[in-house]
Amino acid sequence: MNRILHIVLFFVTLFSFSQTKVGNLHYNDIDVFENNELMLNGAGEREKLYTIGLYLDFEVDGVEDGLMVADKDATMALTIKTVSDITNDDLKEIIRNGLERATDGNSYLMEDQIRDFIKLLPKTINKYEIFKIIYTKDQKLTLYKNKERLGAVTNSLEFKQALFKIWLGENPVDVQLKEDLLGTYDANPVLGQWKAYDKKTGVAINIVQLYMIKNQVFGSIQQMLRQSERDAVCYECEGDDKNQPVEGLVILKHLKNKSEFKYANGRFTDIRTGKISECQIWIDKDDNDVLNVKYRGSGGVQQWKRIKSSKKDNREDFRTVKF
Repeated sequence: MNRILHIVLFFVTLFSFSQTKVGNLHYNDIDVFENNELMLNGAGEREKLYTIGLYLDFEVDGVEDGLMVADKDATMALTIKTVSDITNDDLKEIIRNGLERATDGNSYLMEDQIRDFIKLLPKTINKYEIFKIIYTKDQKLTLYKNKERLGAVTNSLEFKQALFKIWLGENPVDVQLKEDLLGTYDANPVLGQWKAYDKKTGVAINIVQLYMIKNQVFGSIQQMLRQSERDAVCYECEGDDKNQPVEGLVILKHLKNKSEFKYANGRFTDIRTGKISECQIWIDKDDNDVLNVKYRGSGGVQQWKRIKSSKKDNREDFRTVKF
């Protein structure tokens, strides 16, 4: 049972990274949409009516990529959170006017799909409702309200292209909002995958995934690099970790932010001895690809090296995890 809990914790926390704040609302920097994990590319607010976040699994270079994103036949999502009450008629008007702008007055050419989509809209939209518009590569556009699936529009690539151009097109409803959605994503540099090394020999030991829960950093062993240690068990560990497989074990816990790139007052579990020690981690401003790790018994400062430092590569790592 404990092994199952470790696996569940790993996958749940993998998607519990930090959040981006827009006004008084927050957006997960990584979220799951119909079994697809996507990263927040940008988010912004529209005239105190709603906030909106754009989620992708590919890289964009900035505002100039708006049409590329809207036209691309790839899985992506928009999360919309209402800031004030909006009537059903107002929402219909927002969508129809936006589509007219996005298509240069030619939205009538897809009137059937527009009507199909509008039929999915709820009769009442209250403050702080959460809507998710998810497009998948099977050309299906699905609408959710909070956790309720309202329905889908099929064969919808053309409609999706026009809908996303409301915010990302050449004539968006809000130029600043477009810039906010297409801005580059600045992830917490401490988070991600790191390769740990034996300080004495320089030999790589394992790969550790760092993630965040409620503003505290945790780290689990994703893989032991020596083939003979892939099935290792932590016999010396204490509590729930005792006799658990090393791969998947959470060895860094409850690290708290102390400065821009430093986390401290956490706990490190030595998988060789089971000993738990206070630890701290930090990144030097001039080298974001080296993580300094220090704990009692570490023999000084350990230096872990980042795996796949680019935003695009990190997204590819997250796409490998499916539910």
